[in-house]
Amino acid sequence: MGLLGSPIAGADTITADTDREMCIASENDTSGVVTFWEGVEQDVRDQRLSELDEQDPGIKDAIEAYIAEAPSAPSAAVLQTRLDALETGEGLAMLLPESTTDLEVVDPQNQQRFQTDYTYDEAKQIVADIPEEPAINVQTQLDQAAAASTRLAEIRAEVFSQRTEDYNQTQFDLRDDFQSCIDEIEDARPIPAQYLILGGAGILALAALGLRAWSNSRTPNRHDN
Repeated sequence: MGLLGSPIAGADTITADTDREMCIASENDTSGVVTFWEGVEQDVRDQRLSELDEQDPGIKDAIEAYIAEAPSAPSAAVLQTRLDALETGEGLAMLLPESTTDLEVVDPQNQQRFQTDYTYDEAKQIVADIPEEPAINVQTQLDQAAAASTRLAEIRAEVFSQRTEDYNQTQFDLRDDFQSCIDEIEDARPIPAQYLILGGAGILALAALGLRAWSNSRTPNRHDN
C-alpha cells in the first residue's frame, strides 16, 4: 500500500544506538502501526470475500482454504481464473494476508523491505513529518484510490474512515517513540570543548568575584578611622 502501509515500527519498538547515532526499530509484527493496518486489511478482505461469494458461491471458502494451505485448496491459478471470470479487476494477491503471499501471486515490484535502521536525521524528519491530524492525508489518498480503482479499494477507504482516531494515535505513539530516541542520542553526545572551556572560565570568574567581595569585606572602612 505504499506509504500507507509502510512497515515502520510503532511505539515501544525503537531503541537508540547512541554510539552510531541511530534509531533501531524491532523487526516484528506487534507494533501499533502494523497491528492497525493488519486489522484494517483483515476486515477489508472479509467484507470483499463475502461480496464475491454472492457472485461466485464457494469462492470465499476456496480462497480461505488456500490461505490456510489446506491440502484440498485449489491452486492460485484456478482461483485467479475464477476471479477473472467475475471481471472485477482484482488479483488474488489483493485478497491474501501479506504473510501468506508468495512468488506465485505477488508482484515483486510491490514488495517493501522493512527498514530497521534510521539515522538521527531520518528520525528527526519522521517526527517533523507527522502532523496533528495524520489521518486526513491518508484518507485523501485512500479516497482517490477508491475513485480510480477496485471495489476492494472502496472498502478500504470506508473501513479506514471509521478508524481515524485509532490511526492518529498510532502516529502520535510513533512520533513520541522516535522523539525519545532522538533525545537519548542528544543526551549521550559529549559536551563540546568550547562549552567546557567557557564553563571553566565562568567558574574562575565567579571565584575571582567572590575573592574580591571577601577582600573588600576585610578592608577597613575609612570612616571608621
